[in-house]
Amino acid sequence: SVRGVVFDVATGLLKEVAKRLEVAKKYDLAAKLLKDAGDPAKAAEVYVLGGKLKEAAQCYKDAGREQDASFILGRFYETQGHWREAAMAYASAGKYKNAGECYAKANEPVRAAECFEKAQNFYKAGLGYVHAGKHKEGIRTLQKVKEDDPSFDASRPVLGRCFYELQDYEHCAACLDNWLMGKRVESSNKDYFYMLALAQEQMGKLDASREILMKIRATDTSYKDVTQRISNISSRISFAADSSPGGQTYHGAAPSGAPVSAESSPQDSIGTRYKLDKELGRGGMGVVYLATDTQLERKVALKFIGSLVDGSEEFRKRFLREAQAAAKISHPNIISIYDISATQGKTYIAMEYVEGQSLADMLRTRGMLPVREAVNIVGQAAGALGAIHEAGIVHRDIKPDNILIATKGLVKVMDFGLAKSDNNRLTRTGTAMGTPSYMSPEQVLGKDAGPQSDIYSLGLVLHELLTGNIVFGDGDVLERQLKEMPEPPSKSVATIPPALDAIVMKCVAKDPAERYRDMNELVAALRG
Repeated sequence: SVRGVVFDVATGLLKEVAKRLEVAKKYDLAAKLLKDAGDPAKAAEVYVLGGKLKEAAQCYKDAGREQDASFILGRFYETQGHWREAAMAYASAGKYKNAGECYAKANEPVRAAECFEKAQNFYKAGLGYVHAGKHKEGIRTLQKVKEDDPSFDASRPVLGRCFYELQDYEHCAACLDNWLMGKRVESSNKDYFYMLALAQEQMGKLDASREILMKIRATDTSYKDVTQRISNISSRISFAADSSPGGQTYHGAAPSGAPVSAESSPQDSIGTRYKLDKELGRGGMGVVYLATDTQLERKVALKFIGSLVDGSEEFRKRFLREAQAAAKISHPNIISIYDISATQGKTYIAMEYVEGQSLADMLRTRGMLPVREAVNIVGQAAGALGAIHEAGIVHRDIKPDNILIATKGLVKVMDFGLAKSDNNRLTRTGTAMGTPSYMSPEQVLGKDAGPQSDIYSLGLVLHELLTGNIVFGDGDVLERQLKEMPEPPSKSVATIPPALDAIVMKCVAKDPAERYRDMNELVAALRG
């Protein structure tokens, strides 16, 4: 008992001395005395005051206070910039808001979102999911943001973007229209006014879309493709009006019943609506002219079937299918179709004329492209192809010649001459169609080509952009497409990141099942 009394007195003295040392800001010595006095929890508090977080965490652990230990350890890792370790420690302590912030800094958006969701911060959770490309989860969490939440107003445009990415244009338009109601177009919301216009256009509300685009152009005439898009929509409105009962239907071509020779000149076959300016190029399917639309006073590209195949119903149907496939889709990265004529001897498509150069021409003049530029171009093309695939169409002839680089870097996918619609089997299974150097193995074998075939071709295009060399450019190209795997791009250019190597090699896997599931998945990988 005497020994116990002595121990208590000694402990009391240690604590008293420690208290005085703490007042004197001798935190390290005070904490050590408290540990000796058998009070690790109090020692932890003093260590925190002295900035010794790691020691404080250990003392809390010795005291059996695991949550406090994890919280302090999270603070320690945060001071060291070890964001992932900090996030894990905070999560163990139940401090999910702190964990979410650290996971975000560690560039782990899904884990950040999961932590923010546990912390009931649904706005930041939604942002995390959106950043990771998980738009369905983003919608689920953003819809939980209550009206009295300070982040409610900021969450609405993000929610609208999620709906847009999922091609739910009706909900996108409803969300953005409600958020933008009464607001004027300015730099902070211009992108969302534009998104609303695109959503309205996708729903066929062309007048509403054009009205929004004109508001944007009134504040910024050079914004994206706003002027071009207004012209496109105006043409579609005019075309619809002319095609309605009581309207004219021949659009500058000869009236119904008028004989037109298959050997007549292009200018003779189009009447007075279009005036040919010059030839732009020729290909296996026809010839393309720069022309002036005299009715709408704008430049267009007119594509005619060549005279040798115009008499063939098979070729004419395939030619028209190019227009019908493209006309189904309204997307900033797809060439717009304005007008179609399908009569023998004057079969043509009037389409958007875009100033720029083909990706093939760019490669010829510049060689390989910087990584960021190559990824940006392929990402835009993949977005366009994703829209095409959603419409049930496979392009089947993706190559640098069919990717146009317009002014300010806008990418346009064009030439649907070999496109295959779910409802049209003109390009039959058993027939190899496409360009050999970019043709997928299944196309070489004449098998039914799905969206993964376009992914394969786009992967070869990306490889070429990164290295400056055509992967399958010589030898028995078709045999090589079936049996030979290309080297990763980094074998030619050492500075290419391993992650980008992996994306390219996944695209060009010989087995379609080993490629990306769809273009959305490829776009998400490229964003990463």
